[in-house]
Amino acid sequence: MASGPALLLEKIPQLAAARDAASLVALQDHDDKQVRKAARKAIHTLRSKGVEIPEAAAPRSWSAGDLNELRGDMAQAAIVDSESTPGLTRVMISAPQEERSYLWVAAISGRDQIVDFATYVQTDGQRTRLLREWDAGSGGRRVPTAWARARVRWAREQTLSAGFSVPRQLDDMLVHLGEAPAQRPANFLAEELASGGFVGDKDNVMAVLTAARAFSWPPVVDVEPTLRKVQESNPGLTEQDPEEARYAALAAAASGDEVLRADLKAQVANLLDDAAVSLWLAHRDDDAARSMALANELRAAAEPEALPWIPRLLGFQIASTLAYMSRQQQQQPQG
Repeated sequence: MASGPALLLEKIPQLAAARDAASLVALQDHDDKQVRKAARKAIHTLRSKGVEIPEAAAPRSWSAGDLNELRGDMAQAAIVDSESTPGLTRVMISAPQEERSYLWVAAISGRDQIVDFATYVQTDGQRTRLLREWDAGSGGRRVPTAWARARVRWAREQTLSAGFSVPRQLDDMLVHLGEAPAQRPANFLAEELASGGFVGDKDNVMAVLTAARAFSWPPVVDVEPTLRKVQESNPGLTEQDPEEARYAALAAAASGDEVLRADLKAQVANLLDDAAVSLWLAHRDDDAARSMALANELRAAAEPEALPWIPRLLGFQIASTLAYMSRQQQQQPQG
């Protein structure tokens, strides 16, 4: 073989005669003892003759590197989904730990209460694929993780305050989720999105409510008292009557209803606020800004049930309530 020790021993005198110090230096640490000895002797001879001897190249080595470098991006990531389960907001947080990653999935109701919470352990490969899926769906947009953790902690406290228990897995993760906030975390989009002065009216909210998927919400407000008032005040009113008449009847029946008022300021406002986040993740910034504007209107109004667009929302809730009641009747035993 061309690189065999015997041939190298024959070649070393030629390299010395040609004063090829660099090639000799490359052989001074050869595996073969005779080659090493001959190369070092030739180097010594050249040095004594004034030939400049270059430094040996640093030995190449492989390093495993830092574990976190090998694991890739170790930053927490979060995203929100308010569409998969109408009436619920899912807050998902991927949180790398020292040897593994957690995926927390919290389902939060419009009342800001924990409906479900699950902890999953992820491998680095699973986490990478999940983040790739999130980025593909949101165009690279993500929810601030501090805000997401605060939303989960706030919802836990609201659940306990209402007298309900929370999943044990949630309590096990409190050390990672941080302290509970003193108040409901404000929408992180408040400074980023401008509503353009949007104010809700009966003629301009349908597109916004549809974008927020309010038509798919389950019954989140009790509309039965409102319907009874409509029937009592307008006994002959039917679906065939002009929309203006039906709209006015709903508005009159809702006026002064304190239970409805509380639900609008809390549940409905919260759902619209969370819908704004999902719309923003979908790059529907105008719809997101308007949905958030409606939520702010509800929270700021002394009598939100009197806002001119509320009968539109009540129309969705009436349809949802009637559909729910129909399903309940169908599930009851016959006879």
